[in-house]
Amino acid sequence: MFSRVFVDCKRGYGESVKKEVRRILGEHGLKAMKNPKKADLAILIGGDGTVLRNHSNIRCPILGINPGDSVGYYMKSGPKEMREHIGKLICGKQGRDYFLHEMMRLETRVNGKLLPYLALNDVLVSPVYTRRIFESRLRAGNSSSLEKGSGIIVYTPAGSNAFAHSSGAKRLRYDYPEFGVTEVSPYSGRLKRGEMHTERGVSVECLSREGEVCIDGQEDQLRRLRKGDVVSVKRHSVPARIIGFSKRFK
Repeated sequence: MFSRVFVDCKRGYGESVKKEVRRILGEHGLKAMKNPKKADLAILIGGDGTVLRNHSNIRCPILGINPGDSVGYYMKSGPKEMREHIGKLICGKQGRDYFLHEMMRLETRVNGKLLPYLALNDVLVSPVYTRRIFESRLRAGNSSSLEKGSGIIVYTPAGSNAFAHSSGAKRLRYDYPEFGVTEVSPYSGRLKRGEMHTERGVSVECLSREGEVCIDGQEDQLRRLRKGDVVSVKRHSVPARIIGFSKRFK
């Protein structure tokens, strides 16, 4: 049973749904919280981008509600079902009325300094301009390779359904134990032969004059790189917990 609920939506999108969620919570004697760090349930209204922008600061389970016009892989409720679903979360039982699905997240460092954003989908290391080729040194375990292409994507199992898949990676089950590495438009290097999967950390050294690293495709989660900068990515110790209403996340 959840009692401390944080509610938020994308600015200018989903406001009417947000108001209705607050009314539903009020019917159960609950008032929406403003601080997600003190909540035991977060309700995020919008598309997947809303989850990708907010999950780094959320440790409690997340219910995604899609108002209807966005991509919503992580959004397992909508305006028609949300009253029933919220009732199940407040009054129901985990494993019967709802399910908590643990999603791998990735943490990223640049030259050893931890970035404040976790990746639920992917970490992209790329040139600043897509018309330029990106040269890098990829290290994974005991192997090292020189890579040339349009950018390296380090992706989670859930993220394999997004940008990585459009770049040729196979879709993985959300609970697959390893994360993947692939390249956008590979020209030469190890990744030209295909994607790789690993449980261990990987690093990408920028050999081009400049580049950038972007977390989950969010413009405000981007850092510029210079030649010699090293981006290190590994599995984060705390997964995201996304709420669904079936045993398998799909």
